[in-house]
Amino acid sequence: MRFRHLDPAPVLAFLERRPADIRLRDWERERGPDGMAALLRMGRAEAATPARPAGIADVAFIASRGRGPSHANTVLRAYFHINSSTDEPILPLVEAVAHVEGRGTDGEFLLAGHPDGGLISVSHARLPFQLGPPITWWGP
Repeated sequence: MRFRHLDPAPVLAFLERRPADIRLRDWERERGPDGMAALLRMGRAEAATPARPAGIADVAFIASRGRGPSHANTVLRAYFHINSSTDEPILPLVEAVAHVEGRGTDGEFLLAGHPDGGLISVSHARLPFQLGPPITWWGP
C-alpha cells in the first residue's frame, strides 16, 4: 500500500510514539557520477552504501526537502526502511517496495521523500498515519 503525506507531522508523531529501527538506504544499487562527470557521462558509478542508522530528525529533513529545492537531489537519493525484516545490507528502493508490499511485517514500512515536499509511505498493511485512499501513481 502506498500513501502520499503532504503533511509529514502524523508520520513523525507515529515514529515518536513507537520506537522504531530507522535505516537510511540508497535508492539505487549504484549511484551515478555527480557534477561535471555526470554532464560528460564520464566517471564510474559509486557503490551504494549499506543501510545506516537514522533518526526522526533525518526523516523530517527529507520530508521538508532538505533546505529547499537545492536539496531535491538528496531527497531522490535515499529512503528510510523502518523495522526492516530483511538482512540485505544494500536494497534498492524498487526491491524494497516489492519486499514490503509483498511480505513485509506488520510494523515494517518505507518512507521516501517527495520532490515537492512531504513523504511517500509504503507498507504491507495500513498503518495509523496512512489516511485516505492509497495512491497508485507513485513508483520508484
